Amino acid sequence: MAQILPPRRPFLPLAPTEYERAYQDQLNNVLRLYFSKIDTTFQQLLLGFNNYGTFYDTTTQDNPVANAENLMEFDTTAEAFGITVEGTPATQVTVSKGGVYNFQFSAQFDVTGGGAASAYVWFKVNGTALDYTATKVVVGGPNAETVAAWNYLVTMNAGDYFELAWSADHTTAIILAAAASSPVPAIPSVIMTVTYVYPNGTT
Repeated sequence: MAQILPPRRPFLPLAPTEYERAYQDQLNNVLRLYFSKIDTTFQQLLLGFNNYGTFYDTTTQDNPVANAENLMEFDTTAEAFGITVEGTPATQVTVSKGGVYNFQFSAQFDVTGGGAASAYVWFKVNGTALDYTATKVVVGGPNAETVAAWNYLVTMNAGDYFELAWSADHTTAIILAAAASSPVPAIPSVIMTVTYVYPNGTT
């Protein structure tokens, strides 16, 4: 991983007793180089830190086949720059700049009937599951909503996409969305927030 190195303070030349044009030129060159390094460092940081996104889904997501992989969908972009949701359906959270990203999500699980259901959530990049990212949640029964929420740091290249995958052992399992009911606003089934953390030397 490439690092952004902080600019070091310059070693300024000692001033002569009387004014000399050569000294002034040397001093200006040292300061110009230092400020140029500061400017470059901030540009590197800002190019990445300007990338962010918040996405959510307003629909309930079903589990049509027990113990099969599903991909969480996002139908709404709340705020975003440099990060988009792509695919049909829209499951691929795609970054336009390489770097390390923090992916945070919450998903509200429920069951529509019967007894308890076990659900699993894991992360994928470019269609491949990431090792050791799965977690199990158990929903005790109908109207016993359980929220899965955690985050993960991932090194991404420009154009890579991130997905949230899930499965459940019963087709009654859902990721629940609910309409607003005063004074509570509407509940999305899934929320995803993406923030840029650090560059990785890619564009």
